[in-house]
Formats: sequence, structure tokens, C-alpha cells
Amino acid sequence: MSEIIRQEIAWLGTRWSWFEQGLGPNMVLLHGGGGTGRAFSSQIRHFSADYRVVAPDLPGFGRSERPSEIQTVRDIAPALLSWLAGIRVDRMVLAGNSMGGRVALTAASLAPERVSHLILLAAVGVNLPDVPLGDPLAFDPAQFASKMVYDPEKFRRITPYRSLEDARELSAGRKMYAQYQGAASIIADPEVDLTTLTMPVLLLWGRHDPIIPLAYGEALKARLKNATLVVLEDVGHLPHMESPEATNQAIATFLENHSTP
Repeated sequence: MSEIIRQEIAWLGTRWSWFEQGLGPNMVLLHGGGGTGRAFSSQIRHFSADYRVVAPDLPGFGRSERPSEIQTVRDIAPALLSWLAGIRVDRMVLAGNSMGGRVALTAASLAPERVSHLILLAAVGVNLPDVPLGDPLAFDPAQFASKMVYDPEKFRRITPYRSLEDARELSAGRKMYAQYQGAASIIADPEVDLTTLTMPVLLLWGRHDPIIPLAYGEALKARLKNATLVVLEDVGHLPHMESPEATNQAIATFLENHSTP
């Protein structure tokens, strides 16, 4: 198995960075606000046996710069689709966590023919006025991640963010997340029509999510035509990092059950 490679390319006059491993059909993984593509290290390793897995640093995060054309979270999706075409990623399994899930929903609505399967890990796609969202920016910067998970001690042991460079990128990412208007970055995109999303959708939620409560996953399940909801116990807002094995199994089962002939 090949190593996970972090690559960079000039696109829209700025630097775009991503993690990649494997050959085969495309799988694209979008991190949440404040993170980097490294958040999906476990999924990259697991699925690269069968897929070409690409996990970008979204614009302004990690090593990726933010083009002047991108001012809002919604602006990310069309730029991302263009960039993916530039690195020969056309049709794909598309997944996203939190803010990355919002980007994935917008991208799937803009180019449904390019998304064979959609995977949303704790992502808002509906508005529930009676179920408040959490605001990660309300946490102390040193607790930005630990307050979002169910078991902070376990998370510290298994987090893929291990290096000083990771710490610097996460610190800068928190500031960039604030520039994308913080909690407003995860609310539903008002221009996405869920009824047009007919591809198989996996909704993966931690039962103890303090940022986007499970009620949002249940509401999405009711509104999407072809959705499966999987709830992970003793997991918060970052299932792919908090419980990577269970996350990988849920995704693998979903893809197997909805394989394209």
C-alpha cells in the first residue's frame, strides 16, 4: 500500500493542498471548520486499498490558501468542484464532516451527476429552530477539539494531529473558521433543495454530539429520498477521529449495500 502523500498545486492563483493515497474510483473527504485533510487519516489508509482517496485542506485551512473569490462557505463548493476536475477527480464518493458536510451538500446539489454516494458526518442540512447548534468558537482555544468529543482523554490518545505543524495549522484554522463566520458556517445552505439529491446518502452521527445534535441527522433522514442513518454510541462531533474503526465499518457497509453494478 502506498504512503499518504501531501500534495500541493497552484489553482485560482493560490496554493491548494491535499492528502492522497490509493488508486481506483474516487473518494473525496472534506474536513470540518478549523481542521485539515489529516483529520481523515484513518479513512485514507482504510479505503485506499480500493479507492483513490483525496482529502483536501479546504481553502484557508492547513496549507491551502484562500482565493479572493471565496468569501463564504457556499463559495467553496464550486471552486472545489473545479479544482477536483483539475486533478482528474470527476465522479466520486463525497464525504464531509460538519462544515465540510455543508460544502459536500452544496457540491452534490450543484453537480449531482458527479456524486455517486454522499456521506455526511454530523452535518447540518435542515433548519431546526427548536434545536440549538453548539458554537465551537465559544470554547477556549486550547479546548477547541476536546470540547467537541465525547471522551477527551481517548481523543488525545488517538487523534491524527500529532506534530507541532499540526498544532500550528489547527490554531490558524480556528481563526480562519471565525472568518468564515463561525457557527454560521455549519447552518443549512438555503439554496440546497434536498429533494433533488437522489444518490444514496449515509448520515453518520455521534449520539453525544454537542455541536450538531442527533435531531439534525434524524431530520435529514426524513427529508432525503435514499438515506441511511447510523448512530455511534459514546461519540461526539468527530466520529471519523473519535471512533475510526466503527466509522470505517459503517462507510464500508454502506458502500457495499449501495454498490453500482
